[in-house]
Amino acid sequence: MIIAIGMVSLAGLFMISLKEKTLDGVLFILIAFATGTILATAVFDLIPEAIHHLEELNEEGAGLEENIVFMYVLAGFVVFFIIERFIYWFHGHAHQHEENKYLCYEGLVERGEKPLDKGNSIKSFALLNLIGDGMHNFLDGVIIMVAFLNGIPTGIIITLAVFFHEFPQEIGDFGILVYGGFTKKRALLFNFVSAMVAILGGVFALILSGTIEVFNLVILAFSGGGFIYLAATELMPELLDQKDLKKSILQALIFITGLLLIVSLVLVLPHE
Repeated sequence: MIIAIGMVSLAGLFMISLKEKTLDGVLFILIAFATGTILATAVFDLIPEAIHHLEELNEEGAGLEENIVFMYVLAGFVVFFIIERFIYWFHGHAHQHEENKYLCYEGLVERGEKPLDKGNSIKSFALLNLIGDGMHNFLDGVIIMVAFLNGIPTGIIITLAVFFHEFPQEIGDFGILVYGGFTKKRALLFNFVSAMVAILGGVFALILSGTIEVFNLVILAFSGGGFIYLAATELMPELLDQKDLKKSILQALIFITGLLLIVSLVLVLPHE
């Protein structure tokens, strides 16, 4: 599953073949849907699973306070804020400008294999984007692995949520790299390598989950806080920027559909 999510980094291939208007329509749907799935996953799956894990540990005599779960939820929210502010300072994801066009188009329109700026130098923000995205993908790998270690239903839900967030993000990443001086081919390659860092995160989680009893609890709660941050401060503002009434209503319906999908999966899939 981690490798499959990493393959989403090749979304740039999909992007190259689509017209700008068509891709905007795809991103319009995915961002609204991702907002709902990410938020619902945090509230209905990650945090409840962390609480359930706490109860199991206490039954074994761990003697942990209930507030510890919410401390790690808060920690996840804060850490994701720090990552977004300082590491992703120049990272556009798939954010829109006032013209209602996604940032990834700035370096792609009629540029072929040539970088946007004169010369062959790679801009620092493009390298910063790769580092930040690598760290983000490492966390994704940890989260997905811990989710599957806590049961296949939880793993499926988390993987779906990560996928719907990663697809528009990877398209944005591709655009940022091209904008920063990479050719399209090199942008695809480096974006793919960055995505594969998730495998290291999965291995890291697999090793520590077997040696540290509270590791799964910490990661579940921490990622719950991180998902709330992503939904509330990174994705939701994209929906609020929409000025057209009909499009706003459509986005709201897609957002609710994402919420209902995760809630349905939580209710239907058997949890241990």
